[in-house]
Amino acid sequence: MWIELQREFYLVCCVLTLFCAGLMFKYERSFNESAHYLSLANLALMLIPLISYVQLKFYINAPLISQIANCCILLFCAFTYLFYCSSTSPKMKDVLLHCTPFVFFLTVKVMGFHTQTELMYIIYFGLMFSYVTCIWQSATRTTENSLKCSKLLVLTITYLIALNGSVAISFLSQSSWTYPLWSLLNVSICLYLMTFSFYAAYRIKQVSIQSPLPYPQHIDTEELDTQERGLKGLKAKQRTIQLSDSVAQDCIAKLDHLLQNEQLFLDNQLTLGQLATRLGITQHQASELLNEHMHTSFYNLLNEHRVQHACQLLIHATNKASITQIALDSGFNNKSSFYNEFKKQLGTTPSKWRTMQQVS
Repeated sequence: MWIELQREFYLVCCVLTLFCAGLMFKYERSFNESAHYLSLANLALMLIPLISYVQLKFYINAPLISQIANCCILLFCAFTYLFYCSSTSPKMKDVLLHCTPFVFFLTVKVMGFHTQTELMYIIYFGLMFSYVTCIWQSATRTTENSLKCSKLLVLTITYLIALNGSVAISFLSQSSWTYPLWSLLNVSICLYLMTFSFYAAYRIKQVSIQSPLPYPQHIDTEELDTQERGLKGLKAKQRTIQLSDSVAQDCIAKLDHLLQNEQLFLDNQLTLGQLATRLGITQHQASELLNEHMHTSFYNLLNEHRVQHACQLLIHATNKASITQIALDSGFNNKSSFYNEFKKQLGTTPSKWRTMQQVS
């Protein structure tokens, strides 16, 4: 009776995980691009109860299958690490790189290589410990309003990985606790998958509702001068607003904090996508925030703060401080772009501006 309940519980868990993963993929663009990795992590972890269901359904008692299922935790660690440390949609090279340990250990299990077993487990535990350490570091550093901030999530992930390690140690020592620990691991995984899969899908859905997509507003532009535009008639312009005024004001306040306190503009590799991630919105919404609500562009906003920072450096730096170094310290990639932007905003060169400040 217990085995039948256990088997059906595994099956229900797998079905619900697939359903919630589908929701996460559907609403991912309204949440965070790295949520794809969390979906992949849940699907990888789902393989463990799925394999256990097959074993119970068809009465397969093969230790090799359990060991293969045990390797799936490496996929879970890899995708969870990418979820916490990446802010972009999945890239094939990253996925393949972090799938390599799983493929390696799977090959070892299938081919029956039993030499240097202890060394294999040392590498196995070392990989899991490294992933957990990186996940904890990323979770403590993140400032996003997302699942990455959930302490319960990272604690549960750590618990599952530690429990899996206990199963591996028990199996290696041929302990009688192997099967009870394996059953506990499967039940824990099922509870995690059902709880956090629903929570993740619900949270992504809520973020989508908070920034709803209204019906497209068709805005007819004013009649354009045909001589200046080279057009023969009127053109319609379509605009879709995703951010409400209240959400936009919150994002503007957060953006001001990032620029004033963290001086995000000093990063000359900063992209609109990375800024959107820090704000907890999509790249499209970040573009709308700057263009529609702040009436500026991404690069104009950064360059304004960079020039202001450069002015402070020019005032307090010694005369020996090179203009090139000040440009690089202010977030510009080179001296030429710094000169052009400085003259565009202040109408003079950095050297002349510094001289005028010293005279006055």
